[in-house]
Amino acid sequence: MSQPVDETSVIAFLHTSDVHVATFDALRDRLAPDLKLHHEVRADLLQDMMPGGCCAPGFLSGTRAVLTALAEPPTALVLCTCSTLGPLAEAIAEAENLPFLRFDRPMADAAVAQADRIAVMGCLEGAVHATGLLISDAARRAGRQIDLQTCCYPELWDLFCDGALAAYHAAIAEQLAKVAATTDLIVLAQASMAPALMLGTEIPVPVLSSPELGFRAALAKIGYAAHC
Repeated sequence: MSQPVDETSVIAFLHTSDVHVATFDALRDRLAPDLKLHHEVRADLLQDMMPGGCCAPGFLSGTRAVLTALAEPPTALVLCTCSTLGPLAEAIAEAENLPFLRFDRPMADAAVAQADRIAVMGCLEGAVHATGLLISDAARRAGRQIDLQTCCYPELWDLFCDGALAAYHAAIAEQLAKVAATTDLIVLAQASMAPALMLGTEIPVPVLSSPELGFRAALAKIGYAAHC
């Protein structure tokens, strides 16, 4: 359960890449300039979620320890911005009764409210799979029947890992334009893909990404009125 927000309250982020820090700081500056943020970057957790990694010694207890520490006061809410880690983090938070929001859940709810044919795009199989399951769960909760397709581009992840972000986002924009011909709405499975939407590529269907939808949902959850 979330703590009431006040002048000392903090939203704590669990990231698996430091590229997300600037994205959410910018959202804070625009929507909640007086709110404090804490960023915990744990790339090792994502590595442990790769095939076979979940069996790594101490992985579950280590993830639980990170979330529990982040939830200590004055934290009002913990947000996990990694789609791959999200299901596990959400399950741990529910079991431990931690103030938590899975950052991509608001995006999934918005997707099933807007379209019947939905495509999930990502560059990590784990993220695409987790987001597809999340959207299916959102559809079930909403009593909606959807046609879900998934598109994964693992070769593009190498660009991200190499720090070639301009090429990474340009390649994603190119694939978005192609997938748009086969669906009514596209969901980006990874927050790192969102800047591709700023490149001006013409995409004739709505494209949803988690950063702003998730941050606005977090503000609402702690009772903070966004500035715009």
